[in-house]
Amino acid sequence: MTRQIAKRQVASSMVRGFFEGFFTGLVDARRERNGERPTPQLLRQLVAEHFDHINEYFFHVMFPLLIAVNFDSYEQAVDDMRRRRFTDATPRKMLLRYASGSKPLFDHIVEEYRRQMGCLLNGRMQGVADHILQRKADANGPEAAEWLDTGQGIRAVVRSTMHAYALGIKAAATGKASLHQPSVLRMMAEGMAALLHDEPLDVWAETERIGLDGVFRRATLDTANYETLADEMNQAYEDLAMGEGVASADGAQS
Repeated sequence: MTRQIAKRQVASSMVRGFFEGFFTGLVDARRERNGERPTPQLLRQLVAEHFDHINEYFFHVMFPLLIAVNFDSYEQAVDDMRRRRFTDATPRKMLLRYASGSKPLFDHIVEEYRRQMGCLLNGRMQGVADHILQRKADANGPEAAEWLDTGQGIRAVVRSTMHAYALGIKAAATGKASLHQPSVLRMMAEGMAALLHDEPLDVWAETERIGLDGVFRRATLDTANYETLADEMNQAYEDLAMGEGVASADGAQS
């Protein structure tokens, strides 16, 4: 039997993943406390420095992922956009609305975008527990009955986070061209917990006892989700190295 997850839930976690990935990339590229939570002052500074282009990066990451979530194939979506006379001059907001598949889901994505920006302007990234509690409070929107295969949802969150992370590294323009593996592992474990869990949890509780593998298995809930996450992370590493010129570990060559 196909396991399913609410599309609204996936979209929320994708948006959260984008912002955590992008700003973690900016921090890591500056070599400031790599892999750790940045200071409120630094986060506010980074928002100010990149404010004019964040929506551009958001579109770059989210548009193809939302197309994949809402259409049977990219080719189908391209043909449909051609029939609708979309062009290179079509506003990004209209394209993102189209990729969202419905106005209610688009409105939810916009709301989540504003929420994440609000967190950053307050000097923090949204934690897992806060995300889950907010999602539960928002659970009854008009698109709440739309469902998605859980594996597809996991893949979308992995991609939104890792692609945004690579873009953050590049946007910092410091010359850094590699992913910081501890940051990736942290974001992946926390991203899966934010996506898949219905109650707040401490992702890193008892890490010394259960190990990193235990942390990931707890975050992903079951073996199928765990394997989907591992496969998608590996594929994302390869794609980022080839498409974005960002290597998979510090010190590697791009």
